[in-house]
Amino acid sequence: MSYKKPYLILYDIDGTLVRLDKTGRWIYQKALCEVLGKEVSIESIDWIGTTDIEIIHKVIEENGFSGRDSVRKMYQVFERITYLFREIIRNSPQSITILPFAYETSEWTYNNYYNCLLTGNIREVAYMKLSPFGLDKFFPVGSFGDEKKERAKLVPIALNRASEYYKISFEKVFIVGDSHRDIIAAKENGIPSIIVTTGKMKKEELEKYTPDYIIPSLKELPDILLNHC
Repeated sequence: MSYKKPYLILYDIDGTLVRLDKTGRWIYQKALCEVLGKEVSIESIDWIGTTDIEIIHKVIEENGFSGRDSVRKMYQVFERITYLFREIIRNSPQSITILPFAYETSEWTYNNYYNCLLTGNIREVAYMKLSPFGLDKFFPVGSFGDEKKERAKLVPIALNRASEYYKISFEKVFIVGDSHRDIIAAKENGIPSIIVTTGKMKKEELEKYTPDYIIPSLKELPDILLNHC
């Protein structure tokens, strides 16, 4: 019987495990235009490390919707995004690619520790991005971007769900991501951050936020967990 250390690894998806081409932005814009019934632009939005609620709610409010009406519109947009992602993955699978060592490292941490998602994606889209590469089986639990606007507030949800699912108390927790918002979420929750430079931010940009570790790819994650933590 294998022994697993009681460490919880909270993984981001985009820029950490997989990469989506410009189709992703197109999907959000199309869904918003359809639901709001007007042309909207999302070009000026800073997407890096955001949650889907944060992005969608901002655009909806900027276009004159508020209160319950804005919430209703938001969930309609989520439905359209889910549908459009499903179509893209079915018809244009090349739009999404797995990042180097994402499979091997996810499998390794799954076998030796405990994995959990911490993602800005809505739940269904998160698993649609992982399943083409068989990554979904390594992440049976997580917290998602349709649950809280701020990424930092997704961390307690992830911890509670992982504890309930795995039925253990974790001695250590780590956030693995690729953006400044991953670092901020880690700091706000008193958790070490391990940041890969496979996303859209350069190492120099990330260093300004003082993560605990910066690594060029997920290949180096096992060494950090085995020898530095």
